[in-house]
Amino acid sequence: MTELSGRLVEDATGADDGPTYKVSVLDRSISVLQAFTVGVPHLTLAEISRATGLHRSTVLRLLSTLAHAGLVIRDADTGKYALGYEIIAMAEVARAGSGIADWARPVMREIRDRLNETVVLSVRTGDYRVDIDQIIANQPIRRVVTLGEHKLLTFGAPSLSILSGLPRGQVEEIVGRLRKKSLELYPSFDEALLYERLERIRETGVHEQRSQYGPGTWSGSFGIAGPVFGRRGEVVAALGVSVPSGRMTPDMRDGLADAVREGCAAISARLGSAGGAA
Repeated sequence: MTELSGRLVEDATGADDGPTYKVSVLDRSISVLQAFTVGVPHLTLAEISRATGLHRSTVLRLLSTLAHAGLVIRDADTGKYALGYEIIAMAEVARAGSGIADWARPVMREIRDRLNETVVLSVRTGDYRVDIDQIIANQPIRRVVTLGEHKLLTFGAPSLSILSGLPRGQVEEIVGRLRKKSLELYPSFDEALLYERLERIRETGVHEQRSQYGPGTWSGSFGIAGPVFGRRGEVVAALGVSVPSGRMTPDMRDGLADAVREGCAAISARLGSAGGAA
């Protein structure tokens, strides 16, 4: 326990509350940090309170501690909060420590050079996927993804590629937790179709899906992705290629699918997979 954390516990509760309260403070601090998103990077105290369900006074104490550690910053003019630069430093450490991106990048670059389309690496975090690295196409019209954004595991070729490697029971739990959000964002969400697609990925090694931003909106791109396997045969990431829809042809689709399968197999081999990508 750091001096900073100890001060927060002392200010917020009595000395007899013990370790349980300290864990609660950590959980609440995490919920405050998770309230910020790529779409809404700046929040007022009231907005953070609503997003977390915590009382304003509690949020204010947590923000003060987080700001002292450089994890959040406050704009003096607007009064809004944002994630601090220390978060960026931590993200770089996490990215460097994962190793997956380092092993995948040479393969991703080879696919980009071969197809001249954007290649993306994604990993799972809880019930979401996060795109952690990309090699961007060298074309005037190209796809560029926003790294670090949390995306539902129930939609998108990379998400389904990751989901395809999980046991049925675990998939059902994730789908259950995300059902409401999935229907809100994608009213046509069909669980039966989802399971059919997961089985198809297990058979073919890839999945293709047109990118959707929200209800009735399309980004004008197609994505083809497949699962990357770790040493124990578990899915550890998804490798995908994203293409503007205007360039997509049947012949190109087949070439993309082959490139993704080969890339997934190559990265899996680099990670020591004993055949999960077969």
